[in-house]
Amino acid sequence: MNRKTALILSLIGIFVIAAGFVLVSQLRPMGNFGIYLSENGRLVISDEDIVWYNGTSHEVRLTKRGAEKIEVLHVSLYGSLFIVKIDAEIVYNGMFVTPMSSIPIPPTEVVIETIVHNNTISIQNGYPPSLLDQYPRNKTKILDYFQKIGKLIV
Repeated sequence: MNRKTALILSLIGIFVIAAGFVLVSQLRPMGNFGIYLSENGRLVISDEDIVWYNGTSHEVRLTKRGAEKIEVLHVSLYGSLFIVKIDAEIVYNGMFVTPMSSIPIPPTEVVIETIVHNNTISIQNGYPPSLLDQYPRNKTKILDYFQKIGKLIV
């Protein structure tokens, strides 16, 4: 093999490797958004479980697997605290609640009921709203994130 052929084959090899890196980086799961249980840090919902996020109504359409994760979540009558994170940074805190309970829940930033309708959950403002300076579910970090990954609707 002459020098010119070896150089051409080397350049083709470099191109193939570079194209492979680009392809792999496009296939990498997002994994930057998550709702975690406060008590044990267990990931309940990630961006892989989310089909879309409605920035106006704050409804979240889940995949079938994501909906099942919420439906089987064991929530006490007093609720279960969670943390919403983006890129490992805490964005806000909230509480999963069951609508079956008539026990008043303590003040919290946001509430997610564990009842799933059509694979959709609703992120509601916490109780009582008068204690909140601003509604955390409206944080631009959340809306910007879902816009960036192509899952924000309005």
